[in-house]
Amino acid sequence: MTSSEFLILLENFKKFMLNKGFSVIGCSDEQIFQLEDKYGKLPCFYKIYLSIFGLEAGDFKKGTDILYSELDDINIYSIELLEENDIRIPLNFFSFLLHQGYSSLFFIDRQCDDPDVYVYTEGDKIRKINLKFSECLLAEIDHYKE
Repeated sequence: MTSSEFLILLENFKKFMLNKGFSVIGCSDEQIFQLEDKYGKLPCFYKIYLSIFGLEAGDFKKGTDILYSELDDINIYSIELLEENDIRIPLNFFSFLLHQGYSSLFFIDRQCDDPDVYVYTEGDKIRKINLKFSECLLAEIDHYKE
């Protein structure tokens, strides 16, 4: 999938959410730059997602931390979760989702525009979920729409 195709799919989902009466607000370029200043280079497809859904995403993934304002906590608590379970923190680790404090989704290949996604759930080991970031997000969107 190209970044343009991904952008179109996310814009369509944004329209879907707006039609349901939800607020959807993306991050500004400045906010994304600040995030990269703090965490280093981030993948292109993740930045596209942030530009559309980074600040407010309606009830999409309600109960799960995914927003820009939560990213510091997501990464702090994801690292703590790994350390508490004696799991080595992968090089270039960046967590973009934390569910209820016990399960984290992250990527480690920041040079790739659409990186592979990994999951860590408390008591388990790190697993590659065999989905790129775009595929993972679109699967979550499909699940939400069901």
